[in-house]
Amino acid sequence: QIFCSFHFVNFCISSYILPITSNKSNMSQEEDTNSTLFYARNEYYIGNFMGSVNFVLPESSGSGSELLSYMYLSYLAMDSGRLIANDIKENNNTPLLALRYIHEAFEQPNKVEDILNKLTDKVAGEEDETNIWRIATAIVYCYDEQFENALKILHGSTNLESMALSVQCLLRLNRIDLAKQLVAKMQEISDDHTLTQLAQAWVALSSGTESMQDAFHIYQEFCEKYKPTPLLLNGQAVVHLGLERYEEAESVLRESMTKKHNDYDTLINMMVLAHLTGKSQETIQRYWEQLRQFYPKSQFVKDFDKKSDEFDKLCLKYSIDSAA
Repeated sequence: QIFCSFHFVNFCISSYILPITSNKSNMSQEEDTNSTLFYARNEYYIGNFMGSVNFVLPESSGSGSELLSYMYLSYLAMDSGRLIANDIKENNNTPLLALRYIHEAFEQPNKVEDILNKLTDKVAGEEDETNIWRIATAIVYCYDEQFENALKILHGSTNLESMALSVQCLLRLNRIDLAKQLVAKMQEISDDHTLTQLAQAWVALSSGTESMQDAFHIYQEFCEKYKPTPLLLNGQAVVHLGLERYEEAESVLRESMTKKHNDYDTLINMMVLAHLTGKSQETIQRYWEQLRQFYPKSQFVKDFDKKSDEFDKLCLKYSIDSAA
């Protein structure tokens, strides 16, 4: 890992919120590339969350759960979960209720166990053709860093979204070998599917410097084919950081900041870049304060605070020992 720059590989909350496709067909992306569902899904995959919302909104009235799920998942990714709470009530009898549970888990970490009980009961008790309940359960497990349980929920699925989320879980568990095997299975299902390509990039980033350039080409191709997004640009930035191409890293990160000035991954990678290039402590601290301001509940901030507390305790312990 390149310090915390591989936080991008370890994925922020939005990255756990993978799109949801019906179990009826893994090849839906290839079947109808002109459908609203295709565009909403693909914009979501590449991190253009507002673009996904804009495809769904005009058809939101009377749309099914599958299409609407992209709009609400995009709201979650944009930290606008309150819109989900407003739209999806507790008595909702569609699979969209699962997305409300995700929002509640993010907002109330102390209730994650209760929320997981509700989700697992739904997975066990209902036939889930939309795959929404299963994915939502895995997302909350990931948020709570229960990656093994997330993998159990997703195990055996040939749904590309479930497989992609499994790849992320395996990478968090440092099982690159198993992640590679799963990506190979995704390639057998649909080699040119956007998620398959992204999963290849994730594995390449995690595999070290020799494979990083492969990831760069994937992100570059998507930037050219669609449009640069913070997700794609941060992927490129991690490659540049890993290969010590710091000027190139700064260039794409600054481009990412023009897309979203307070993007989670961008702020972390800018902080890493500042450290690697010997920038002042004030510069590093500025990025850190922005992270704390905009993402106080994020795993990165919580982990940092935990390590800081541990360090302070060790300092106190050894200062007492020395005084004695």
